[in-house]
Amino acid sequence: MVTLSALLLFVAAIAAAYGQSCENPDAQVLILGAGMSGISAARTLYESGETDFIILEQASRVGGRMRSIEFAGTVIDIGPQWLFTSEDPTDTSNPSNILYQFAQQCGLELRPDGLGTRGNIIYDRDGAVITTSLFPTFGRYAIAEAAALQLGARLDEENPDGTRDFSVAVGLRISGWDPRTPEEQHVEYINWDFPVTQSTSSVSFRRRFGMDRRTFPIINLVTDQRGYAYLAECIGEAFLNSSRLHLNTQVSAVQYSDECVCATALENGVTRQYCAPYAIHTFALGTLQLGTIQFEPPLPESKVFAFNLQQPSVFQKAWIVFNESFWDTNVDFIIILDPILGREYFPVFWPIGASYPGNPPILEVLLSGETSLSVGLQDPKITQGQIVEILGRIYGDSVTEPVDIFQHDYATNPYFYGNLETSTVGVTRQTFAEYAAPVGRLYFSGAGTHVTNTSNLQGAYYSGIDTANAILEDMREGLPLGAEFINDTPRVVGDSVEAEFVTTGGPIASVFCTLRQPGTGFREVEECSSGTVQFTGLDPGIYTLRVIVRDINRDRAVERESFVIPGPAEE
Repeated sequence: MVTLSALLLFVAAIAAAYGQSCENPDAQVLILGAGMSGISAARTLYESGETDFIILEQASRVGGRMRSIEFAGTVIDIGPQWLFTSEDPTDTSNPSNILYQFAQQCGLELRPDGLGTRGNIIYDRDGAVITTSLFPTFGRYAIAEAAALQLGARLDEENPDGTRDFSVAVGLRISGWDPRTPEEQHVEYINWDFPVTQSTSSVSFRRRFGMDRRTFPIINLVTDQRGYAYLAECIGEAFLNSSRLHLNTQVSAVQYSDECVCATALENGVTRQYCAPYAIHTFALGTLQLGTIQFEPPLPESKVFAFNLQQPSVFQKAWIVFNESFWDTNVDFIIILDPILGREYFPVFWPIGASYPGNPPILEVLLSGETSLSVGLQDPKITQGQIVEILGRIYGDSVTEPVDIFQHDYATNPYFYGNLETSTVGVTRQTFAEYAAPVGRLYFSGAGTHVTNTSNLQGAYYSGIDTANAILEDMREGLPLGAEFINDTPRVVGDSVEAEFVTTGGPIASVFCTLRQPGTGFREVEECSSGTVQFTGLDPGIYTLRVIVRDINRDRAVERESFVIPGPAEE
């Protein structure tokens, strides 16, 4: 017979094992996911002096949706493949170029001419080339799109909060584009559905033609044989080690409160729980919508509404290799206009093998819309048969038997359920704020939370910074105002001194660093809110470096340290 006291002891034991506990936390911050957002958040924490964090990643490598495979003797990225930049990728003042700058530092191999330099070739369903006959239709779409941009700018002035919204289809129709013929439908697909991965009827006009719209005119194809994910590894090189990074760790549940966050995970086959005073959720939008992670308590209704107004979509890709290339290779894309099977039925082929070392005979098939989801759910051999049948109508007897095919699993993988995010009608800046807002000590990050770069790695990178900084600010608010030097600084190098420090308390209004040489009247002042400072060209002597922190109430705290710049005889 089970007594009441025994039952209570049993319940207490279960609560102790699986309930929230931050009395002995595993770290100060849990980062759920090692994609670009998680790596960026970790880097921000680390460079701010908060080194006590743990990253839980379900895969065997960092990178999140940045994944690669070896196929036909070459490494191919099956998630993101392109690195987008502004017109001048070397412009360090343009935030659009941040990942390009990291790519250069990390030696990531890129092809700047990956797309947009060779033009497309367009066939009808029977193999006739019809490229030039579609030029007038492409021209009419371009005129309507330019008018739509003007409409979006006007609406931004009249309704800056974005509450007046409609679909892209409506906006284009107002601007003079209303596709009725098969040719018009296909031209719209190539210009819109294909790059955006959603039809014009489902996407917010304000988000795509106004409200912080961003474009990336330069497209770089990543051809690095270490895979695109190497970029994330390189960005995190300083802090990614076995004590902080837990790979093959599948999070299944998250408990959160105003004091603590705990994540239940299966790590290399063993279920365990990690707890910390703070946590950052960076998993893909689709996992939130489909309930891959169980939250306790359930997420508030405002957040559920916010992330459901974002639409995860599948940009379905398949790679098929033959013994030799029989298709057009000196083009960007091979496009097939088939009014019978429709504009979504295998319309775009990319001769990507020509961009890789050795020019392997690989075609990449790219699909958007509803067809992309159905293809993602079917057996790859069925996809192979469909591809060969279409190619046979275009290239006839020159088509050979495929050697192999691979198609990615973003449509079915429970940690992705899509590989891009788009905004549906009605999304405003407030929507993004509600998606990113913390619940208790659980914060949310990822490309889907970023206002200006919702569908790309830049958005993921910057959202990680924003979220980490929000946590750091919350940490500081519970501490007295102050500053502390870190990493054995100030550090003297020749006639220079450099220092790194962290600030506490807040909200902080300003941080200044002053350098004095007592008895000489020498004084230099630098704004140093970044947490780093450097003074150069110093004469030999004794100096005092001070970090002066002020909060919004004008209260002040000072941290000081003395050091010596040696003279020639002392070096």
